[in-house]
Amino acid sequence: MIQEIQDKIRFQVNKFIFDNGYAPTTGDLSEIMNIDENEVKTGLTKLAENHAIVLHPGTFGIWVAHPFSLAPTLFWVESGGRKWWGNCTWCSLGIAALTKADTRIFTKMSGEKDPLQIDIVGGKIVQKELLVHFPVPAKKFWDNVVYTCSVMLTFQNEVQVDDWCKRHRINKGEVYSIEKIWELARLWYGNYLDPAWTRKTPEYAASLFKQTGLVSDFWKLE
Repeated sequence: MIQEIQDKIRFQVNKFIFDNGYAPTTGDLSEIMNIDENEVKTGLTKLAENHAIVLHPGTFGIWVAHPFSLAPTLFWVESGGRKWWGNCTWCSLGIAALTKADTRIFTKMSGEKDPLQIDIVGGKIVQKELLVHFPVPAKKFWDNVVYTCSVMLTFQNEVQVDDWCKRHRINKGEVYSIEKIWELARLWYGNYLDPAWTRKTPEYAASLFKQTGLVSDFWKLE
Protein backbone atom coordinates (compact mmCIF):
# COMPACT_ATOMS: atom_id res chain seq x y z
CA MET A 1 0.00 0.00 0.00
CA ILE A 2 2.85 2.41 0.83
CA GLN A 3 4.39 1.88 -2.62
CA GLU A 4 0.98 2.34 -4.25
CA ILE A 5 0.55 5.75 -2.57
CA GLN A 6 4.05 6.77 -3.66
CA ASP A 7 3.26 5.82 -7.26
CA LYS A 8 0.01 7.79 -7.15
CA ILE A 9 1.80 10.85 -5.79
CA ARG A 10 4.50 10.53 -8.43
CA PHE A 11 1.89 10.26 -11.18
CA GLN A 12 0.15 13.39 -9.95
CA VAL A 13 3.51 15.20 -9.84
CA ASN A 14 4.15 14.16 -13.46
CA LYS A 15 0.71 15.28 -14.61
CA PHE A 16 0.78 18.58 -12.72
CA ILE A 17 4.17 19.57 -14.13
CA PHE A 18 3.18 18.51 -17.64
CA ASP A 19 -0.02 20.55 -17.46
CA ASN A 20 1.37 23.63 -15.70
CA GLY A 21 5.14 23.81 -16.28
CA TYR A 22 5.89 24.10 -12.56
CA ALA A 23 5.81 21.77 -9.56
CA PRO A 24 2.83 21.17 -7.28
CA THR A 25 3.06 22.08 -3.60
CA THR A 26 2.19 19.61 -0.87
CA GLY A 27 -1.09 21.52 -0.55
CA ASP A 28 -1.81 21.11 -4.26
CA LEU A 29 -1.20 17.36 -4.05
CA SER A 30 -3.28 17.04 -0.89
CA GLU A 31 -6.22 18.73 -2.59
CA ILE A 32 -5.88 16.84 -5.89
CA MET A 33 -5.57 13.45 -4.19
CA ASN A 34 -7.94 14.15 -1.28
CA ILE A 35 -5.41 12.93 1.27
CA ASP A 36 -3.84 14.55 4.32
CA GLU A 37 -0.93 16.88 3.58
CA ASN A 38 1.27 14.98 6.05
CA GLU A 39 0.66 11.84 3.98
CA VAL A 40 1.84 13.75 0.91
CA LYS A 41 4.97 14.88 2.75
CA THR A 42 5.71 11.32 3.84
CA GLY A 43 5.21 10.11 0.27
CA LEU A 44 7.49 12.78 -1.20
CA THR A 45 10.17 11.94 1.37
CA LYS A 46 9.98 8.25 0.47
CA LEU A 47 10.08 9.05 -3.25
CA ALA A 48 13.25 11.08 -2.71
CA GLU A 49 14.80 8.29 -0.64
CA ASN A 50 13.95 5.83 -3.41
CA HIS A 51 15.54 8.01 -6.12
CA ALA A 52 12.23 8.80 -7.79
CA ILE A 53 12.45 12.59 -7.33
CA VAL A 54 14.87 15.17 -5.94
CA LEU A 55 13.66 17.60 -3.26
CA HIS A 56 15.25 20.91 -2.40
CA PRO A 57 17.37 20.24 0.72
CA GLY A 58 15.43 20.52 3.95
CA THR A 59 12.07 21.13 2.20
CA PHE A 60 9.28 19.34 0.38
CA GLY A 61 9.79 21.48 -2.72
CA ILE A 62 10.38 19.42 -5.86
CA TRP A 63 13.66 20.21 -7.63
CA VAL A 64 13.76 17.36 -10.17
CA ALA A 65 11.06 14.93 -11.25
CA HIS A 66 12.54 13.25 -14.30
CA PRO A 67 12.14 14.04 -17.12
CA PHE A 68 11.33 17.51 -15.76
CA SER A 69 13.60 20.01 -14.03
CA LEU A 70 11.92 22.65 -11.89
CA ALA A 71 14.93 24.97 -12.06
CA PRO A 72 16.69 26.48 -15.10
CA THR A 73 18.92 24.16 -17.12
CA LEU A 74 20.56 24.09 -20.55
CA PHE A 75 17.41 22.49 -21.97
CA TRP A 76 14.15 24.28 -22.80
CA VAL A 77 11.34 22.24 -24.34
CA GLU A 78 8.24 23.56 -26.13
CA SER A 79 5.22 21.80 -27.59
CA GLY A 80 1.67 22.88 -28.26
CA GLY A 81 1.97 26.06 -26.22
CA ARG A 82 3.39 24.22 -23.20
CA LYS A 83 6.95 24.81 -21.97
CA TRP A 84 9.30 23.01 -19.59
CA TRP A 85 12.91 22.66 -18.49
CA GLY A 86 14.53 19.30 -19.21
CA ASN A 87 17.47 17.97 -17.19
CA CYS A 88 19.54 16.66 -20.10
CA THR A 89 19.27 15.45 -23.68
CA TRP A 90 17.67 12.17 -22.62
CA CYS A 91 15.15 13.87 -20.32
CA SER A 92 14.28 16.51 -22.91
CA LEU A 93 13.56 13.78 -25.41
CA GLY A 94 11.50 12.13 -22.65
CA ILE A 95 9.35 15.25 -22.41
CA ALA A 96 8.92 15.11 -26.18
CA ALA A 97 7.78 11.50 -25.79
CA LEU A 98 5.09 12.65 -23.36
CA THR A 99 3.72 15.36 -25.66
CA LYS A 100 2.78 12.89 -28.41
CA ALA A 101 3.18 15.91 -30.71
CA ASP A 102 5.77 17.94 -32.57
CA THR A 103 8.28 19.31 -30.07
CA ARG A 104 11.23 21.69 -30.05
CA ILE A 105 14.21 21.38 -27.73
CA PHE A 106 16.46 24.43 -27.31
CA THR A 107 19.94 23.82 -25.90
CA LYS A 108 23.65 24.46 -26.57
CA MET A 109 25.95 22.24 -28.59
CA SER A 110 28.15 20.41 -26.04
CA GLY A 111 26.73 22.72 -23.37
CA GLU A 112 28.93 25.56 -24.59
CA LYS A 113 28.37 28.62 -26.77
CA ASP A 114 26.66 27.44 -29.98
CA PRO A 115 22.83 27.41 -29.89
CA LEU A 116 21.21 24.14 -30.93
CA GLN A 117 17.60 23.35 -31.74
CA ILE A 118 16.40 19.75 -31.83
CA ASP A 119 13.10 19.13 -33.60
CA ILE A 120 10.80 16.14 -33.23
CA VAL A 121 8.33 16.18 -36.12
CA GLY A 122 5.85 13.40 -36.77
CA GLY A 123 7.49 11.31 -34.07
CA LYS A 124 10.94 11.49 -35.68
CA ILE A 125 14.14 13.41 -34.93
CA VAL A 126 14.94 15.91 -37.68
CA GLN A 127 18.64 16.36 -36.80
CA LYS A 128 19.58 12.69 -37.15
CA GLU A 129 23.30 13.39 -37.35
CA LEU A 130 23.58 14.48 -33.70
CA LEU A 131 25.21 12.39 -30.97
CA VAL A 132 24.56 12.12 -27.23
CA HIS A 133 27.39 11.54 -24.74
CA PHE A 134 26.88 9.73 -21.41
CA PRO A 135 29.94 10.27 -19.18
CA VAL A 136 28.50 8.61 -16.05
CA PRO A 137 27.82 4.82 -15.92
CA ALA A 138 24.23 3.81 -15.16
CA LYS A 139 24.96 2.35 -11.73
CA LYS A 140 26.38 5.73 -10.65
CA PHE A 141 23.57 7.92 -12.04
CA TRP A 142 22.15 8.66 -8.61
CA ASP A 143 25.47 9.25 -6.83
CA ASN A 144 24.90 12.88 -7.87
CA VAL A 145 21.97 12.86 -10.26
CA VAL A 146 21.95 16.61 -10.91
CA TYR A 147 25.57 16.43 -12.09
CA THR A 148 24.84 13.23 -14.05
CA CYS A 149 22.10 14.98 -15.99
CA SER A 150 24.14 18.16 -16.47
CA VAL A 151 26.74 16.29 -18.53
CA MET A 152 24.37 14.23 -20.72
CA LEU A 153 24.85 16.61 -23.63
CA THR A 154 24.41 16.74 -27.39
CA PHE A 155 27.35 16.82 -29.82
CA GLN A 156 27.96 17.21 -33.53
CA ASN A 157 30.45 14.36 -33.85
CA GLU A 158 32.71 12.11 -31.79
CA VAL A 159 35.79 14.28 -32.40
CA GLN A 160 33.93 17.06 -30.62
CA VAL A 161 33.17 14.67 -27.73
CA ASP A 162 36.86 13.74 -27.42
CA ASP A 163 37.92 17.38 -27.43
CA TRP A 164 35.26 18.30 -24.86
CA CYS A 165 36.31 15.50 -22.51
CA LYS A 166 39.97 16.51 -22.77
CA ARG A 167 39.31 20.21 -22.15
CA HIS A 168 36.99 19.64 -19.21
CA ARG A 169 38.90 16.66 -17.76
CA ILE A 170 35.77 14.54 -17.78
CA ASN A 171 36.09 10.85 -18.56
CA LYS A 172 34.60 9.78 -21.86
CA GLY A 173 31.72 7.41 -21.38
CA GLU A 174 29.56 6.10 -24.21
CA VAL A 175 28.30 7.94 -27.29
CA TYR A 176 25.12 7.16 -29.20
CA SER A 177 23.10 8.53 -32.06
CA ILE A 178 20.32 10.85 -30.94
CA GLU A 179 17.86 8.53 -32.69
CA LYS A 180 18.84 5.69 -30.33
CA ILE A 181 18.37 7.95 -27.29
CA TRP A 182 15.01 9.04 -28.70
CA GLU A 183 14.06 5.36 -28.80
CA LEU A 184 15.22 4.96 -25.19
CA ALA A 185 13.33 8.10 -24.12
CA ARG A 186 10.07 6.84 -25.60
CA LEU A 187 10.42 3.48 -23.87
CA TRP A 188 11.55 4.96 -20.56
CA TYR A 189 9.22 7.95 -20.24
CA GLY A 190 6.38 7.21 -22.64
CA ASN A 191 3.96 5.98 -19.94
CA TYR A 192 4.67 8.63 -17.28
CA LEU A 193 1.24 10.22 -17.81
CA ASP A 194 -0.58 6.90 -17.54
CA PRO A 195 -2.63 6.79 -14.29
CA ALA A 196 -1.55 3.16 -13.91
CA TRP A 197 2.14 4.19 -13.93
CA THR A 198 4.35 2.38 -11.43
CA ARG A 199 8.00 2.88 -10.60
CA LYS A 200 10.44 0.72 -12.56
CA THR A 201 12.12 -2.18 -10.86
CA PRO A 202 15.87 -2.53 -11.54
CA GLU A 203 15.05 -5.60 -13.61
CA TYR A 204 12.56 -3.72 -15.76
CA ALA A 205 14.94 -0.79 -16.19
CA ALA A 206 17.64 -3.21 -17.33
CA SER A 207 15.22 -4.74 -19.82
CA LEU A 208 14.55 -1.32 -21.36
CA PHE A 209 18.29 -0.72 -21.77
CA LYS A 210 18.61 -4.13 -23.42
CA GLN A 211 15.61 -3.51 -25.66
CA THR A 212 17.29 -0.34 -26.90
CA GLY A 213 20.56 -2.18 -27.55
CA LEU A 214 22.39 -0.71 -24.56
CA VAL A 215 24.01 -3.93 -23.42
CA SER A 216 27.58 -3.01 -22.43
CA ASP A 217 28.82 -3.05 -18.83
CA PHE A 218 28.29 0.72 -18.83
CA TRP A 219 24.52 0.12 -18.53
CA LYS A 220 24.59 -2.47 -15.76
CA LEU A 221 22.73 -1.24 -12.69
CA GLU A 222 24.57 -3.46 -10.20
